[in-house]
Amino acid sequence: MFPRFAAARTALYEWQPVATQSHPRQIGDLKADQGGDHRGTPADPARAAPPAEPLLDVPYVSERMGGGLVGLLLKSSTHSGSRTTGPSAGTAPGAFPGSAPSRPPAKSWNGCAASPRRRKLLLVEALLADIDAHYGVVRRLNRARRPVLLLPDVDTVDARRVIRDRLMEAYDGESRALRVYPVVVTTSQPGGDTPTEGAKPAAASAALTEAIEERFGERVRVAEERSRGGRTPLPSRLVQVTLDDAPDPQPGRRPGRRILGPVTAVVTALALAAAGLGTYYGFFREPESCGNGLQVHGEECLGVSDGRGVFMPGYDGMPEVFAWIAEQNKAVAAAKHATVALLIPMESDNPAVRRQILSEIQGAYLAQAGANGVDSAKPPIRLVLANPGKGYGEWRSTVDQLQRREPDLRAVVGFNLSVTKTKEALAYVTNTLKLPAVASVVTADDFSNPEGKETVPFPGLARAVSTTKDQARALLAFDPQLAGAETALVTDDRPGDDCNRSLRDAFAEAGAGKAQGGVQDMRFESPDVEEAGVTPNEFEDFAGNICRSNAHVIYFAGRALHLKLFVNKLATTYCREKKSYTVITGSDASTLDQRLDDRHRALLQGDPGSGKPSVTIRYAAPAHPDAWSIELRKWQQDPKHKGQQPPLYLREAEDAMDTLRQSITDQAGTIGDVYLDDGRTIVTYDVVLTASRALARAVHTSGREVPSADRIRKDLGKLNADLRVRGAGGWICLTNAGNPYNKALSVFHLEPGSKRLTFEGVAWPTGRAPAREDDCVIPAHP
Repeated sequence: MFPRFAAARTALYEWQPVATQSHPRQIGDLKADQGGDHRGTPADPARAAPPAEPLLDVPYVSERMGGGLVGLLLKSSTHSGSRTTGPSAGTAPGAFPGSAPSRPPAKSWNGCAASPRRRKLLLVEALLADIDAHYGVVRRLNRARRPVLLLPDVDTVDARRVIRDRLMEAYDGESRALRVYPVVVTTSQPGGDTPTEGAKPAAASAALTEAIEERFGERVRVAEERSRGGRTPLPSRLVQVTLDDAPDPQPGRRPGRRILGPVTAVVTALALAAAGLGTYYGFFREPESCGNGLQVHGEECLGVSDGRGVFMPGYDGMPEVFAWIAEQNKAVAAAKHATVALLIPMESDNPAVRRQILSEIQGAYLAQAGANGVDSAKPPIRLVLANPGKGYGEWRSTVDQLQRREPDLRAVVGFNLSVTKTKEALAYVTNTLKLPAVASVVTADDFSNPEGKETVPFPGLARAVSTTKDQARALLAFDPQLAGAETALVTDDRPGDDCNRSLRDAFAEAGAGKAQGGVQDMRFESPDVEEAGVTPNEFEDFAGNICRSNAHVIYFAGRALHLKLFVNKLATTYCREKKSYTVITGSDASTLDQRLDDRHRALLQGDPGSGKPSVTIRYAAPAHPDAWSIELRKWQQDPKHKGQQPPLYLREAEDAMDTLRQSITDQAGTIGDVYLDDGRTIVTYDVVLTASRALARAVHTSGREVPSADRIRKDLGKLNADLRVRGAGGWICLTNAGNPYNKALSVFHLEPGSKRLTFEGVAWPTGRAPAREDDCVIPAHP
């Protein structure tokens, strides 16, 4: 089971060649010695390692034996499996095979001439490689079998102490890519060597089960405390047990050389360890790996990837764009660089959301590639991808991993879902870690800092997209008739969804003071962002109520999935009184285009002749690929602009969009098909571009190649006027509070039966486009 370990131990400690022996004779003796009894090892057949003869028969090894141990250990580390940083998942409970004597032989060959510590570390490497190779192949099948490593008499045998401390370093240190983390049970003796980590009073052998239960119960409690913001380190997995309550069978022998004479002692300890395993497994189950740096939590793959570990690897385009990110990161590794983390949920079962995730990652990569160009401002960017889980449910463990693994972390970007968990993550990043953050499509109003306040909820936050309130203002300014009297409000009251609440408040404000010609608000509570629950039943009732009211315009404050269900019910509910409806909603509808198939689009056409109204959907989104070319053409065709040069906001936005398109063309499909119509690629591109501009500005003000996070936070509010971010979605002019002033929005509508969204034009929260005299200059009271 552990041939590398057996071969390495034999070569390092037990084999004593004769100087006059020939090379073939040395190999033969080493085989014989490996196959025979192990000097200095208890004669326990359960712990005997199998012969390494097949390994020694390999010419690669035997040809190099005369040149030292290097060839043997290189082959040992590559034979029958790849080497990773630590043990694999699924190891069965059992004992550490064999043990090393407390001192090396007096006579050794040139391969054993290395320092004692080097020999011990080689032994450790051989053990870890064996565990990984043996159990790695079937780790999924063995998922329920977690290892208990028993290191008997460990405190008085220096080689075992090195193994013990190396294991604990791997399990509880920074090496979180390990596939499994076993409980390590060691015996202890008075005066033995104290562990470097996890030292606690040793338990009596009879109390081992309780000790394991207590240890992992404590880990669970601390983990829960940490999830609520606590900073207490997790207790070690090391449990020491003393067998000194048994009488010494060999009184008078030298201290520190005691070998567990009775096999019964080892068997008893193993039995106790196995008994504790059930308790351990019930209390604390560690995740398995699902990629480089990633771990399985329930049905999700979480963690932080530098491009080598891939989320949703089966989705077309994801492996490709991750590979290019890994290449970019490799290219900047030797230079002074700043790390930017994209923190968004990166897994979904919904095809439309999967497409959206890919678009955001593609946008982040395209911005990284641009920021790392030959002529680009410094510092270059290392981009990492952090998955906080669906609905940001596991954000704390992901952000903590991000902080541990990325010492050059200078900004966290993304934050694309306006729910309570996202707000918690944003507050932790900006307040506790004191890192700059650039948010994308979290549009709820309480995800922004108030203007003109000394104390703000998210210090160091910059937003690349307008709030829901600004979106509603822009939409209503674009078409004032939408705020007419004959309206209805359908709103999702699900707790924790700040976007729905903020959108509801914006629509209620828009209708305030109007004549009462509509209908009272209709409220429902969905089970989750991507779950329908009983909402179709409620929507059927709502459609009937709206039919009997005067309302022709419906404000919908809810998510895209529920919007799809609502408009389908609206179009299929018999209503002789109405020929058509217009549904006004928020930017979450940007995925609606991909959620509707031909059957759903046909339903929206209705059949007014038979009493089924048609439905038009209208909303404002952060960006559209054709927005600036259309707006520029409209401006140039306006007779009153004849002979004039188009304003900067149009020219610079069109240039930025052209740059993004050219970058996509240069990739020639190597990062998967890029879909721009939903705006997600454009927005995330602008988000990373904003972080890059803030980094470059901080380099200038600090005089350092990689500025501090604090310096970047202070410079974020200066990105306006001449320092404006020239984004593909339009200018980003940040206020002192980090909010985008008068950020452009694209207005769309989906006509009944249409196969494609129709772009109507660009809307502005202030009601007008930037004038020549105030190009990205922030007014005194924004």
